[in-house]
Amino acid sequence: MKKIITLSFLLPTLLFAMTGLKIGDKAPKLELESTDSKMVNFSKLKNDTIVVFYRGAWCPYCIKQLKSIELDIAKKIKGKADIIAVSVDRSKVAKKMKDEYKFSFVVLSDTKAKSLKAFNIVNKLDDKLVKKYKASYKIDVEADSGETHHMVAHPAVFIIKDGKIAFVDVQTDYKVRTNNQDILKAL
Repeated sequence: MKKIITLSFLLPTLLFAMTGLKIGDKAPKLELESTDSKMVNFSKLKNDTIVVFYRGAWCPYCIKQLKSIELDIAKKIKGKADIIAVSVDRSKVAKKMKDEYKFSFVVLSDTKAKSLKAFNIVNKLDDKLVKKYKASYKIDVEADSGETHHMVAHPAVFIIKDGKIAFVDVQTDYKVRTNNQDILKAL
């Protein structure tokens, strides 16, 4: 019984420890299309780049974070570093969000969740939760992504410098986000 109790306390820590690439890891060799129809390759970024993974345009916590990044970070780092936001939303959905909030940074669409897998930040929503989102909140995860995999990102921020991961912050609680000051310090 004592082992079971100990394991139940350690399991969340172990799961968190297995989430996300680590500092010093090479950026994944992965290419995704932006809402502006340009291809972005994570392993060939020219500038230091902040990569923000968000759950989807339907997530109010994500929108709040992206708006704060636009207001608090984008102007301060202009010409020094780039910002990329990534979700499993279809390009049309991601573009609508980018245009609505007038985000100046690049927004990538990854409907197949390739980047989530490559960065090790997959959060698989169970069928019950997907149905609840749709019935109770009118959030259609499948329609927004065009897929039935029910994968979204754990909220995460990575900074890529010279092809390597220089900063990592992955949150397993969808309500918690990376502090903007921590992002700026890491640049």
